Amino acid sequence: MGRADMTETRAAQPPRGAVGSLPEALEGLLSARAYPHPVARVALIETPISWVLLAGDFAYKIKRPVRYPFVDQRSAQRRHWLCEEELRLNRRFAPELYLEVCPIVAADHGARVRLGATHAPQALEYAVRMVRFDAQDELDQQLSAGRVAPALLEAFGRSLADIHATLAPVPSDAPWGQAANVRALLSENLRQCASATAQLGLGEAVSALREPLERHLAQASPWMALRRISGRVRECHGDLHSRNIVVRNARLVPFDCLEYEPAFRWIDVADEIAFLSSDLAAHGYREHAHAFLGGYLERSGDYHACRLIKLYEAHRALVRAKVAALGRVDEERAALSAECERLIAHATGALTATHPRLVVMNGLSGSGKTWLARQLAARLGAVHLRSDIERKRRAGLTALERSDSGLAAGLYAGEVSERVYDDLARDAYDALLGGFAVIVDATLLRRVDRRRFVELGERAGAPIQLVSCTAPLAVLRERVQARAATGADPSEADVSVLEWQRQRLEPIAPEESLASVEVDSSEPQALERVLAALAAPLR
Repeated sequence: MGRADMTETRAAQPPRGAVGSLPEALEGLLSARAYPHPVARVALIETPISWVLLAGDFAYKIKRPVRYPFVDQRSAQRRHWLCEEELRLNRRFAPELYLEVCPIVAADHGARVRLGATHAPQALEYAVRMVRFDAQDELDQQLSAGRVAPALLEAFGRSLADIHATLAPVPSDAPWGQAANVRALLSENLRQCASATAQLGLGEAVSALREPLERHLAQASPWMALRRISGRVRECHGDLHSRNIVVRNARLVPFDCLEYEPAFRWIDVADEIAFLSSDLAAHGYREHAHAFLGGYLERSGDYHACRLIKLYEAHRALVRAKVAALGRVDEERAALSAECERLIAHATGALTATHPRLVVMNGLSGSGKTWLARQLAARLGAVHLRSDIERKRRAGLTALERSDSGLAAGLYAGEVSERVYDDLARDAYDALLGGFAVIVDATLLRRVDRRRFVELGERAGAPIQLVSCTAPLAVLRERVQARAATGADPSEADVSVLEWQRQRLEPIAPEESLASVEVDSSEPQALERVLAALAAPLR
């Protein structure tokens, strides 16, 4: 989608673009004296739609006067406006990288940059001024070098959710994000991908995805419409893949938003996050993709997005396959074919019907439910739903804010817990229908509460297994006290809460019809034992 993802090279790196030439009026920019800051040498990179000048600590991006089917930049006024749009859009994601739009003016020694001026009557051109960074710091390069842990992607998922929450929802009278338009776009992309990859002998493999894609689209249309009405279609980044993210100061910063076509950035946030998760997973970074989605979903609470993520992942993988086939003619055929095959295989997997499982955790505070749930979620690629997080979200609190609720009161009153379990069941259902395994992480002390999730599994057609967590009483007390002392966990349980829970815990009864495994989380092999039990056939 968009600029066909192949046209615009990122703005602040050396040789990921092609060395080109400037028009005569701008040739002065190749001299260090054209810049009002220290510059040892100037490097020029030319992309299909921009000139990028690397000068000292900065990069200057000038729109070229070109026209393609996806963009028309022949007008000087249009180029200036596109520079302003690029600055506006990217400052939402990377204000530390995008500094200003500055005019290029004529001077005695040729063209030069004028900083601090938003407009110049006789400007030759305008440029977006950015902080320069090394191409080796881009996420795809850092992943390839083994320098990025999944935890960094999880943190990025949370920060992206925060950014998305500030973005404007689509106007009700705008065409963007309409279910019919999205369906047409996805169907047309599959056709184009099949045509583009035919030269590699892969066209039939893509065409074979037509039926499952149409089936997913028919199912998803009502969900698309609902999400648009509820404000989930927003003015997003539009081109969020691993080459458009840079590692800076131990965090991930997205850059190079898609500025010239509104339809390509006014998208469902589910489409935005699917772009990056698809890119990561298709290139073998599944643990990173899972961590990113987990961070995003936990922070945003938008578990309904799970109904559409796999559909959008398939679409984005086909977009990338199409782009590779169309735009990388200089690459060896074998490498190009392997890249497209990998992307098509990912799209095929995303569109393949699955029967995900539902795993329900149970146990007292301090029994290791959350620790074990996190490990299981990473191993199973599951969505992790935690009652402590959803309880705080329902109350309008952040995960680590304290409610100062009394025992079985406030946030922990019986009727509140009932509504929290309703929320967990709804979110789990959304994720299961989207093809994701789900882990529900809650105490679930009562049989009636556990029954709610048995019925959910039956309704979703998902096999359900219960993991009952235990630990010696002394360990439970020690864990709860240590957790309360740090204040670094969403749980507010203390020793008094633990004692209250012990008095009300209802053991698993045979009539509950639950395939269950009990595990002492203090045992060294607890995780392996649970994984083995989950892998065994259900009776």
